[in-house]
Amino acid sequence: MRDTQPVPSRECLCGQFALPAKITIEEEFEDIELVIHNFPVFKCKQCGEITISPREHVELYNKAVKHYESTNENEFDCSLSQYNNRRKKG
Repeated sequence: MRDTQPVPSRECLCGQFALPAKITIEEEFEDIELVIHNFPVFKCKQCGEITISPREHVELYNKAVKHYESTNENEFDCSLSQYNNRRKKG
């Protein structure tokens, strides 16, 4: 029998619970628009409010910038980055 971990959730301002989701965000870097795919957020199933972790936002933005600087590609996929490997271990 497999052990199942409960789905992490956060309480939303509306009083309901927000569940993990992934979205695409756009951020400016110098004169370039960085597109960050599969950005981890919590989204309320009741009101649709999205909560972003400031720490994760900074970490993933910095990874997207480094990716752009090394590849000249303005699109970055969080699900393919080393960031996810580090989060699973820690």
